[in-house]
Amino acid sequence: LSLIICISLVQTTLSQESSTVRTATGFVKHESPPANAESVYKFYEETFGFVPNLAKVMASSPALLRSYNDTQNNLKAYGKLSQEEINVVQMAIAVENKCEYCTAGHTMVGQAFFKTPMEVMQCVRNREPLKTAKLNELRNFSIRVYMSRGELKPEDFNKFLQAGYTRDQALDVVACVSAKVRSNYANSLAKTPLDKPLQPLAQGLKFAGN
Repeated sequence: LSLIICISLVQTTLSQESSTVRTATGFVKHESPPANAESVYKFYEETFGFVPNLAKVMASSPALLRSYNDTQNNLKAYGKLSQEEINVVQMAIAVENKCEYCTAGHTMVGQAFFKTPMEVMQCVRNREPLKTAKLNELRNFSIRVYMSRGELKPEDFNKFLQAGYTRDQALDVVACVSAKVRSNYANSLAKTPLDKPLQPLAQGLKFAGN
């Protein structure tokens, strides 16, 4: 009887392993939420109508998934940048990190939720100057913060202030950068596959496939 139980357990384990979906680099893509990830899956289902592959990969580390989602929600609830500005900042960092997944994701969010003109998003995607001087400075400031690890020259910080932004908003930029470090790096490690809604939005990216 004990032998039969052992064989049954082995067969169950092998069956579970064979049905596990993994990324190209071996990270599990959780189709169902593991413990402590249920609320985040529910949030994505209610907000986007599907759970993004990024969340399914991050779910192996609920600490990563929940901290990422909490940062985004806290920026929305308490941030002093507009939602469109937050999206531009985060897309700019995704472009710097050559993150195809997040660049496409922020393009989708910009179109669906913030009605950001595609012309604006194309400028961010292609590293081209934005026509709106204030928004252009926000994008440039965000990249300078990221690339310099926050060690800005006084004149570079003054450009941000002179564009009409505040020190409080500079700290919101830091929150945006920290969120993108988490998602961009997770995608780079896992080689997260693009969700179907994101696939057409990744077309035309100069770094796609890198």
